[in-house]
Amino acid sequence: MTVGSLFAGIGGFDRGFELAGYDIRWQVEIDPWARAVLAKHWPHVPKYEDVRLLIGGEVAGTLKKLTQEQADEAVRLYDSGLSVGRVATFYAVSRQAMWDLLRRRTTMRPRERMGLSNRFYRGGDRQDDRAQNVIQNAVKRGRVTRPDSCEACGTVPPAFKDGRTAIQAHHDDYNKPLDVRWLCQPCHHEWHQSHQAIPRREVSVEPVDVLVGGFP
Repeated sequence: MTVGSLFAGIGGFDRGFELAGYDIRWQVEIDPWARAVLAKHWPHVPKYEDVRLLIGGEVAGTLKKLTQEQADEAVRLYDSGLSVGRVATFYAVSRQAMWDLLRRRTTMRPRERMGLSNRFYRGGDRQDDRAQNVIQNAVKRGRVTRPDSCEACGTVPPAFKDGRTAIQAHHDDYNKPLDVRWLCQPCHHEWHQSHQAIPRREVSVEPVDVLVGGFP
């Protein structure tokens, strides 16, 4: 019997099921310290950070099912300056699994450990839209430059009252988070009134026989 573990904590329930002969297939735990404990005791079990990544009763993302196009895009994201953790979160796979994929396809950066220089730094707001989260993080880190004018109409709109820029990142394809067009709000709204962006393709792990969950 196979088990998927939600709100896994440090794996108390998982260990009990394991001792009873069950096979732990994946774990979901948002706390990084608890995930580190899980990684020590279940180093080969895929781990996911956010229960909101669950789709259709399964967890989004398993590295062995990434398409070649997705793997190539993952390399491009990493080579553009995003951390392994950010790329892994976008595809909803474990950081270790993404590192294994990337190291076979590109030159890995040094694992710096201090502050914002840490390639595994996970600061910033959590957002539901992973593509928007990726591009905003790239802008924040200086990897991508936001222009002052709209690419569609050429205007330079004033900033909003709260100080936010009125030039917004627009995705035609959510599978390519760094491929954006910079639009003013009216042009952005106009595009979405008559078009639909290509949705991000989800991939799923194998179903399990038993779901076990701790306290969220």
